[in-house]
Amino acid sequence: MLDRLEATMKLLAAMQSALPFTVLPTQEAIADLARQDTPLALDRTATVVGVSYLGDIGGIVCHIDLSESDGVVLLSLTHVRVPHTLPFAKAALAYQKHRVKRLKKKARTQY
Repeated sequence: MLDRLEATMKLLAAMQSALPFTVLPTQEAIADLARQDTPLALDRTATVVGVSYLGDIGGIVCHIDLSESDGVVLLSLTHVRVPHTLPFAKAALAYQKHRVKRLKKKARTQY
């Protein structure tokens, strides 16, 4: 298992109780969305209107509001930066570091 389930569920609950909140998508996430077959324009700041946990496959995902198209895009928590002013910012950073480290380790062992 990639995630620490108990800590992940606590973080998810904290994020849900803070909805909606603003995050900063990474430059890579913005560029990837713009390069899709159906390009999506994502601002430098984004509003999270929901969160879900997709298990080890996807981890925590943020439901990002695309107000101009009345839709949402799911973006992994590892692809956004959480402002330090949010009450769960420290837990989110710890989750991101742990998940990225475990994903890299898993990738190395698969080859």
